Amino acid sequence: MEIIKVKNFRIKKVKKVEGYWELYPKDGKKPLRLKTDLVYGELPPVWKFPWQSHRLKLKVLLDRFIVGAEMDGIVLFEIPEEKYSPEAKQALAEKREMDKKIEAYEMEYVDSVKLQLNEYLPMVPPVKDVEDEISKLPVCWLRYLKMFLHMQYGSTEEQQRLFLLYWLVTIANRLYKRHVDVESSMDVAFASVEFKLKNFATEEIFDITAQLIEENPKFQNSMVYALYFEIKQELNRILPKAPQRLKVYLIQIIAQLLENYADDAAELHCKRLRDFWGDTVNTDNEAYRYLIEKMKLPQFSSLIVENQYSQEQIERFNNHY
Repeated sequence: MEIIKVKNFRIKKVKKVEGYWELYPKDGKKPLRLKTDLVYGELPPVWKFPWQSHRLKLKVLLDRFIVGAEMDGIVLFEIPEEKYSPEAKQALAEKREMDKKIEAYEMEYVDSVKLQLNEYLPMVPPVKDVEDEISKLPVCWLRYLKMFLHMQYGSTEEQQRLFLLYWLVTIANRLYKRHVDVESSMDVAFASVEFKLKNFATEEIFDITAQLIEENPKFQNSMVYALYFEIKQELNRILPKAPQRLKVYLIQIIAQLLENYADDAAELHCKRLRDFWGDTVNTDNEAYRYLIEKMKLPQFSSLIVENQYSQEQIERFNNHY
């Protein structure tokens, strides 16, 4: 949760009642109330015709406490932190303490996943002729993995990282084809929406959520978490010896790969050049090259391959390979 959020409203009516300004939003929701002793001057600060609305910006602390306001570009009030109410100060202190605990957990989580990953890498099954295998994949996967092919000529550890990434991509690709009719334009175009709705792994740290899913029997038959168990089953089949915390992290990565791929496949299908009859006029690789700025997979990184390529690097690679 952000500490302070800016919320925008369009105000159609302003009334002064019992020590408050009541501001009525244009969408018809209940009025917003600002204490008159906080607001400098009268409201509204500028005159407008009856059919016009006033623009209000509120700064809201922890979604509960209004600490600043602006109307029609004029500051109404701004409360410094040292003058927050006792309730707001206590809530802010609790939030900061919670953030410290979460940050400490995140550091421990990342360190432990990295440790398990490094220990597990030698056990990742190698991929014979990995470049040939990558070339068999659909273009969005192919172009993504080709960015890391140089790793097969590096250290043994780098090779193993490439092999692990390849296996995760094959799982994601298998599940994509299971859920999406790739011959159907509508299916491909809307698959990204479906996978966004099914993506259980949106949290930065999925470890705790996964534990709750595993421990609650009702989730095993829930459509909401069906994809989680599908990914887990495929991961156990291909990488059965992965330790538990690393396995949960890999499940999360596969879900994110799947969502990004669905976006890229939809982009390629919908935005590529076609002739009058709707037939494609260039190869998949050519179409991908001129759509590279819209593609999400090349910008995706993880603890497996932590390189975060810039858009310039991605385009340079894309133009040469």
